[in-house]
Amino acid sequence: MSESPVEIVIDTEGLKNDLMKDFDKKFAAIQEALVAKAEPESLTESVKDPVQDFDYRVGIWELLRKPSARASMHSDEWDLERNITTINDIVVAKTTDGNTAYSLKESFVETIGTVSQSNCCIPIVWADKIERDHVYPGSIFLGAWFMNWYDEIQGKPGDSVVICSVGPATCVNLECEEPATEAADITCGTIELEHDVCAYAICKNTMEVMQTGVIDALNEGLGSCLAVCVDNYFLDLALDCGTTMTCTVPMSGSIIAEAMGSMRAGTYEPVKLIIHPVVEASLMQDSQFVHAGKFGNRDVITGGRVVQWLGLEINVTPKGTLLVGNGTYRSLLLAKGALAGALKHGITIESEYSPRLQKRWVLADIKYGGLCLHDDGILWIVTDESSPC
Repeated sequence: MSESPVEIVIDTEGLKNDLMKDFDKKFAAIQEALVAKAEPESLTESVKDPVQDFDYRVGIWELLRKPSARASMHSDEWDLERNITTINDIVVAKTTDGNTAYSLKESFVETIGTVSQSNCCIPIVWADKIERDHVYPGSIFLGAWFMNWYDEIQGKPGDSVVICSVGPATCVNLECEEPATEAADITCGTIELEHDVCAYAICKNTMEVMQTGVIDALNEGLGSCLAVCVDNYFLDLALDCGTTMTCTVPMSGSIIAEAMGSMRAGTYEPVKLIIHPVVEASLMQDSQFVHAGKFGNRDVITGGRVVQWLGLEINVTPKGTLLVGNGTYRSLLLAKGALAGALKHGITIESEYSPRLQKRWVLADIKYGGLCLHDDGILWIVTDESSPC
């Protein structure tokens, strides 16, 4: 029978006691360093009760001695009520479940100052790209292919252009006698030139401090300004010509088809339709108009806009001339060559600077004119777009 192994027991109680004594000595040294030493007083002075004076350093020492303790001091550990005025200046009281806890105010805690945001140190960045508001899409009539433009007067004297128009010949029966034929009618129309100007003035001081992109945007705006003038001119000119087809419903594909048939009956082929954006919105809701499979035009689906429809080119412009009022709009159907235009000179931009006034003027102008050549090739379509959605 083998002997049982020897059991060795090590008594660590003494070691624990020695360690605790060392810890107590160290904490006693900390307490002595934190607690203010009593100053000697004369016999005539009354001796103060040390318990009455609240010293926050004692609480700090207690926190160091008890690692599990909270960063607060309780009224059951310290006689705080006897010096409540002094305590309120030093600590913050919080009562929870009947127990009042006191914590140090921020005045005893080191704080990190926050740098204030000063407007002089925050830069303001100006973008180089200048945005233009309400940019006009461009003139529909100036240099348009569906109009007859005459430039014979460019670089020559004169303020009007005369255009001859030859009517159709009439056929008669040919017999043994001399034929009684009728000569074609020849009429002459006169284009009186229009001179439109758009301009702005800017002071030298303003030019020196303003971004260069603003000046460029102002110059571009002059061109758009003249484009608006040209379109207004030709729309007003067409209002005095042609015929009108009035409808009491919103614009649709069937209305356009009917207007095209009416113009073809007068032996003119419609090539251009000018509409307002509100009228375009009605067309976009007309199934027979936007059905690309039926009319063979994918622009409606891919781009959301119609460029060609049944051989008709469509332009959209926000011109006020197309608005009649009370939800009623005009649309202009044109045949090729129905309108004629003469151009003395295109858009030119000139500038002049006055040293005396320290000011610069920038002017853009155009000299042109128009004429209705063929009334049967001009048809106004009036529709009522006020129907609810």
